[in-house]
Amino acid sequence: MKLKKRRSILTENKYVSGLVSVIIVNYNGGDDVLKCIDSVKEQSYTNYEIIIIDNDSKDNSLNLIRSKYENVKIIETGYNAGWGIGCNIGIAESKGEFISVVNNDAYLDNMCIEEMVKSIILKNDYGSCACKILLSDDTERIEVVGLCIYKDGMAISRGRHENKIKYDNSEEVFCASDCVCLYRREMLNEIGLYDTDFFMYANDSDIGWRQQLYGWKCIYNPASLAYHAHSKSAGNYSDFKAFHVERNRIFVAFKYFPLFDFMISFYYSFYRYLLQLLLIKSNKGSLSKYKEESSLVNGLGILIKAYFSFFKAIPLMYKKRRYYFSRCKITRRTVTNIFKLYGVSAKVIASYE
Repeated sequence: MKLKKRRSILTENKYVSGLVSVIIVNYNGGDDVLKCIDSVKEQSYTNYEIIIIDNDSKDNSLNLIRSKYENVKIIETGYNAGWGIGCNIGIAESKGEFISVVNNDAYLDNMCIEEMVKSIILKNDYGSCACKILLSDDTERIEVVGLCIYKDGMAISRGRHENKIKYDNSEEVFCASDCVCLYRREMLNEIGLYDTDFFMYANDSDIGWRQQLYGWKCIYNPASLAYHAHSKSAGNYSDFKAFHVERNRIFVAFKYFPLFDFMISFYYSFYRYLLQLLLIKSNKGSLSKYKEESSLVNGLGILIKAYFSFFKAIPLMYKKRRYYFSRCKITRRTVTNIFKLYGVSAKVIASYE
């Protein structure tokens, strides 16, 4: 387990006050990653550095980045390391007081970073800032304005597919979507970096739970705008995504929920599955969309695979659970309050697409 080592690397890294380190993990980003980098370079907030982590892209995107941009740091992993490892490498090499992670298929409004910085410095316990992320192919609709949570460890996008004029008030949310967000380095020094065993998906809610249980908060700023092609890299309802979303939400529940809450999380999962099955008749919910691309039999196999993968990882996840429980202010009341503030019902989760 390398949690202590990762934290010490961050602590020893002397940051530059006010500097924003923009971390972009690239894997076959094509023209999208160029648009992403261009949007960063057009920011009103000019005190930034850009670090590209390339996960062994097979297209020409890395060569295009090299030829087009100066003053951009490029780190090649040599293999597809996934989101968490890529981000951690970039953060360890960064110098900024603030860390902004940006998906390679997202792009920013020119005031995005400035607005996030304005919000995160309002209070000392603001460890992260969430922005208003709109769908790049339908900019009148929201993709995500922070995350909300369910009692089986699942997290979903708040405001998904709603009109962009909604959620126009700044407020505290459970955590930011790491599609585009801003972290305070001081918080990451304390709570640690991305869990590299997740590979993809639920990385942001994992950090969100640590953030909450260490006493840090996330502020949402609607004036900070970004745009994203939702799940473009892995598909909206692919087997790959279904497996990692389901397995990783169990990881989250096991790592951070008090024992009783973890045990009853299986009831909440079963209830969610039941509602999702019932919604298939009306063609609503992610399961009905998944069925259009695959089948329920295949989905059952993915579900079994996710649970089997979790059971294999229990010894490792138990070490992490003990590590965080020994440092976090975790009580049943704390978790109850978190769900009261940021939780959603099974019906909302089941109908989510």
